[in-house]
Amino acid sequence: MVAIRSFLILSFYAALLAFTQRASGQEAQVFGNAPAYKGVEIIFYTYSDYITETETEIGRCKVDNSGKFSANLKVLETTFVFSHLGIYRIYFFAEPGKAYELMLPPREDKTEAQRLNPFFRETDLQVGIVNIDKNDINFLINAFDLRFNQDFDQLVQDAYRGRQHNIDSLITRIEEKFHEKGNAYFDSYRAYRYALLKQITFIKKSTATSNDMFLNRPILYRNPAFMELFNLVYDKYFLFFSRTSEGNVIFDDISRYKSLTRLKQTLANDNVLSNDTLMEMVILKSLHDEFFSDNFSRSALLTILDSLYRTTQIPEHIIIAENIRNRITKLLPGFVPAPFTLDDISGNPVSLDKFEGKYVYLNFCTTTSYTCLKEFVQLEKISKLYKKHLEVITISADENVEDLKNFLRKSKYGWTFLHFGKRPEVLRDYDIRVYPTYFLIGPDKRMILSPAPSPEEGFERRLFQILRSKGDI
Repeated sequence: MVAIRSFLILSFYAALLAFTQRASGQEAQVFGNAPAYKGVEIIFYTYSDYITETETEIGRCKVDNSGKFSANLKVLETTFVFSHLGIYRIYFFAEPGKAYELMLPPREDKTEAQRLNPFFRETDLQVGIVNIDKNDINFLINAFDLRFNQDFDQLVQDAYRGRQHNIDSLITRIEEKFHEKGNAYFDSYRAYRYALLKQITFIKKSTATSNDMFLNRPILYRNPAFMELFNLVYDKYFLFFSRTSEGNVIFDDISRYKSLTRLKQTLANDNVLSNDTLMEMVILKSLHDEFFSDNFSRSALLTILDSLYRTTQIPEHIIIAENIRNRITKLLPGFVPAPFTLDDISGNPVSLDKFEGKYVYLNFCTTTSYTCLKEFVQLEKISKLYKKHLEVITISADENVEDLKNFLRKSKYGWTFLHFGKRPEVLRDYDIRVYPTYFLIGPDKRMILSPAPSPEEGFERRLFQILRSKGDI
């Protein structure tokens, strides 16, 4: 596994280097004047892929005291760009070599409750561009979306009620306004939006859409309309194809043989995947989907992913595979979980890396949870009994850090307590859905138990077994 991992890392960085070399000199510029945002750092992102939607920074700037800001964005081609600004996620499309004067929305910062909620959804807002003309991709897409969305919701609702409309007639009417614009990116954007409408309203089945819109066509990795339709058409494809006579061996290919070669041979029986590049994309999408289900062995899916990672000749697929791997392994035993640095009740930053060399019993709690409070008594005992080998860390998800401080002043528990407020996304990184939730991390910073038993579920016994097996006691 270590050798494979090293090879994969080298492959990924080779692909990244290729992209960096191609990107040399490929930039767009953004600038503007927004006095309300003075002192705010604006970070611009794009998705490194549209399967995992991993955010990648492509530029940043700080608004000066007069309100002026300017940044260079690293873009290779027409790229969907966004930034998180308070309650908004502003977005636009950037093209290499162009400069955009942005008109930021009125400033509205998140409330403390919104900031601490890792699942708070920002409002999407296409940012205003002062120096725009009618042939700019932002003007074209905005005008098209406004017209297209006038009918979209109603058509979809009617389709689910069994009432069909003449979709081709609607498309013809819209195309009268847009078909002569002569922008290849915009042409593709419209085509895949129309295909999405036909797919959702049951005008076309997935097989027909796959044949018409994906088979032997270029993969438009950076076009959100293409990728939205792709993700819909090939959603949970492994499970769908396994129900056919040609694909019923797919479970053996993955869970029994763990063979990418066998899997590709099986998928080749589906004519819509006769294109190798498309097949690899569908495999990547399906691996991502199935890892979060119980249909296939997770270790087998990871083996398939590593095989594709190792053998693909397509740089974009290496990056997608890397993103999938990072997402699916961060809480798996044997892998390094997401790092964090959080404040203790004295305001001192404490990093997970600080405890390298010791076992870490990490738990997420609130001081209002009866179960948490009940188990703190046993945590105190465990932290004292095994202090030579084990560090107990509690991450408090209390909205107000003062509640945690008041609780600790009264209880005087002696292990490490941290508050999530400086990095609320830690709850998402560790997939926290209930309190308490426990993990055991090893001295080498790798996850051992995920989730780990609670003190009442026999954690001390499991810890004793692990320490004895490692020769620590």
